[in-house]
Amino acid sequence: RGVISELGNALKSPKLKCLDWSENPIESTEEMTLFTRALSQSDTVEQLIFAGNVNENAQALLLGVDFSTYKVLNLRGNNLQTNGRTDIPDLITANPPLVELHLRGNRLNDDDAVLIARSLGGNTHLRLLDLANNNIQERGMLALYQAVNDTSTLNA
Repeated sequence: RGVISELGNALKSPKLKCLDWSENPIESTEEMTLFTRALSQSDTVEQLIFAGNVNENAQALLLGVDFSTYKVLNLRGNNLQTNGRTDIPDLITANPPLVELHLRGNRLNDDDAVLIARSLGGNTHLRLLDLANNNIQERGMLALYQAVNDTSTLNA
C-alpha cells in the first residue's frame, strides 16, 4: 500500500511520461483502487506498460482509468476479458492520440475482435494493434482483416 501511495506522489510530476508496472500483480482490490486512482490523477503520463500482472484486479484498469490522453498502452499478459463490455472498442472509437495498443496474451474472443474491428474505421492515430495469443478464432480474424483492409475510411 505504501508503494502505491508513493507512486501517486511520483505521478504528480510533470516529468513522468512513462510508467512500467510489469510482472508486479496488485493482489488486493483496495490496492488496485488506489493504483487506478493514482493513474487517473496524472495528466502527464503518455505511456502505460501494465504487463504480466495476471490476476482479476487487472480488469479494474479498463473500468477505472481514463486512457484518452495516452499514446502507448501495453496491457499484454493480464488475462483480460471484456465479458461483453466495450471499454476497448470505445477507446479506439474515441480516436485518442493512442498510437500503440498491446493486448497480446489476454482472453479476448471473437466478439471482442468484431467490436474492435468496427471501432477502427474512424481512428486516425492507432498504428499498432497487437491481439496475438488471445482466444480470437476465424470470425474475429476475418473481421479484423476486413477492417484493416477497408480503404473506404482512409480519409477519416
